[in-house]
Amino acid sequence: MSEPTQLWGGRFKSGPSEALANLSRAHPSYFRLYREDLAGSRAHASELKRAGVLDEAEFATIREALDHIETDVAIENEKPITTDEDIHTFLERLLMQRLGVLGGKLRAGRSRNDQTSNNTRLYLRRMARELSRDIVEIELALVSQASRHIETVMPGFTHLQPAQPVVLGHHLMAHAQSLLRDLERFEDFDRRFDRSPLGAAALAGSGIACRPDLSAVELGYAAACENSIDAVSARDHVAEFLFICSLVAISLSRLAEEICIWSSKQFSWVRLHDSYSTGSSIMPQKKNPDIAELTRGMSGTLIGNIAGFLATMKAMPLAYNRDLAEDKRALFESIDVLELILPAFAGMVETLEFDVAKLREEAPRGFTLATEVADWLVSQNVPFAQAHDITGAVVRYCEERGHDLAGLSEEDLPRIDARLAPAVLKAITLEGALASRTGFGSTSPTRVREQIERFTGALEARKVFAESTLNLPGRVSPSENARGVR
Repeated sequence: MSEPTQLWGGRFKSGPSEALANLSRAHPSYFRLYREDLAGSRAHASELKRAGVLDEAEFATIREALDHIETDVAIENEKPITTDEDIHTFLERLLMQRLGVLGGKLRAGRSRNDQTSNNTRLYLRRMARELSRDIVEIELALVSQASRHIETVMPGFTHLQPAQPVVLGHHLMAHAQSLLRDLERFEDFDRRFDRSPLGAAALAGSGIACRPDLSAVELGYAAACENSIDAVSARDHVAEFLFICSLVAISLSRLAEEICIWSSKQFSWVRLHDSYSTGSSIMPQKKNPDIAELTRGMSGTLIGNIAGFLATMKAMPLAYNRDLAEDKRALFESIDVLELILPAFAGMVETLEFDVAKLREEAPRGFTLATEVADWLVSQNVPFAQAHDITGAVVRYCEERGHDLAGLSEEDLPRIDARLAPAVLKAITLEGALASRTGFGSTSPTRVREQIERFTGALEARKVFAESTLNLPGRVSPSENARGVR
């Protein structure tokens, strides 16, 4: 039978109360960090060998045991028990069961403070890559859709009011650009926190493990943390990761909102694929955009997690305080939510079917070509301030007669303003409006085609990071990892 392991208690006359034990015990989801904890233990074993605490044979025995433990936990041959306070207690219990007294030597020169900080950093660096891979799939879906709709015209909006005609591909690429910045943020995050806290021990550094620079390299970091107090007490890497997750959710939520609107009967701009929508339990005709709605709703959870954790951090004295254990609750929920959303969202976007004819029909409605009138007047040497007023008068004239700009005739023009010549009617076309927007980053089909080409190159660069792996010591294969605890 498994005997409980406790990493503290020598100065206490009694054990913890049941209430304290229940409060102190880590949530089951926290045990997903076993891979990172074991990687840190392997690197620490190397430190102890350098320090002379472990001889070569002891080092080899401990490393082999750690490898076997990782495999056993991954395939669920070993699981935490109720008396395992946290991941460190769980894994030390397994090590001591297998190695006896020798297993207890590994604790020398380290603390749960630097262990938990290291675990979290390694985990977040891994998740930055895994989440990036899922975001890339959404990006590819957006690029695919945008490439199919470089010539598709649609009404563009400001203030949710018809504004100007734009290319659908251009609109979709606006969402893609936002997500690209989120990918860049994950990469920046990884670069900024490419420092190992292992060796900081409780807060002052270790009197035994004195080469954290070497263990940092073994763990795939560029270097060790500069300050041992900062190493164990800082959680800005958690806050930044939560912030990036919330921005990803917001980026998706904005597109989700539009998909909900566009797929409504009132708009009917887009049709959802049956495999990425749901029905109603009472109304047989319904086809609901549940993926978009769930994404929009879950974005609030991620926003709440970053706000809540910042409140936890705001008055935290140095160095480590148990309050910091709350970082995992917020992190794991945010990551788990995104891991549910991202694949479903990618599939939804890839299978959207746009009604090109409907979009074109509605593109000029709401006087979206009015700016073309003003621009034509400017081309005739009319100051823009006057051109703006004249165009406003054109719109008012049409509204009073119950028609759009398409209803204007040559006879109407001099009644509005003498400077309106018949040539203006040729300027107020969808093709003309799109073709005139030729500036860098604008909505003309030529510029959208160029944008997609540049974007594809930028996305390939982000994929390099997303597909990279951390070279952790003794990592088991991805197939073995997949069978283990998330």
